[in-house]
Amino acid sequence: MHRFIVRASMLAQDAVTLDTARAHQIAVVLRMQPGDEITLVAGGDEAVAVLETVTPERVVARIRERAASTREPRVSLVLALPLLRGDRSEEVVEAVTQLGVVKVLPYVSTRSVVRALGDAKRERWERIAREAAETARRGDAPGIGTLRTWDELFEVLPRPIVVAWEGEREVRLRDALPRDAASLSLVIGPEGGLADEEIALARSRDAIVVSLGSRNLRAETAAIAAVAIAMDLLD
Repeated sequence: MHRFIVRASMLAQDAVTLDTARAHQIAVVLRMQPGDEITLVAGGDEAVAVLETVTPERVVARIRERAASTREPRVSLVLALPLLRGDRSEEVVEAVTQLGVVKVLPYVSTRSVVRALGDAKRERWERIAREAAETARRGDAPGIGTLRTWDELFEVLPRPIVVAWEGEREVRLRDALPRDAASLSLVIGPEGGLADEEIALARSRDAIVVSLGSRNLRAETAAIAAVAIAMDLLD
């Protein structure tokens, strides 16, 4: 059954009208007809709805049953992601959404190459996250946070905070993860790496600094690998 992530308020209604983009997808791309069923998802809840009106401009569906989603992870994992060149950040957003992160928090630091996240790019991240969450049959799409500086990160990230750093040689991620954590933040460094003073600041804010192994990973690889390890151990 095709899944569509919608606003939470829509699940409280008996009849739901979907926007033009969704209507076009249902009517033209999926070629669905009145009587077909879809699943509407929001905020960890989902509802089965029967299509009543199907046109490329307007789709109306009536909710038949509601239930809590069983696809959201046990741990609430936030990923602090540096802005990366090209489409690399978008590739990470898509992958970590499927793995189960609840929020992606973009940031810039001293050695960041890309230093701005425009409205169009942010909207694209949100769309990619929504579509990836639908593909993974999740109960919600992760939020995309406001762009932060390195200093600001540690004011807003949920504790405990784990920072992956190529300079760490002894503490491994899988050994440092608290197995009973209900929430967790993972921080990945930018393409130019993290400066020593940035690591010192992270430690002063009680962050746990870890290694992802003996090989030097690109930022996008590190982000996906770290989330996969955390989810495998904690979910």
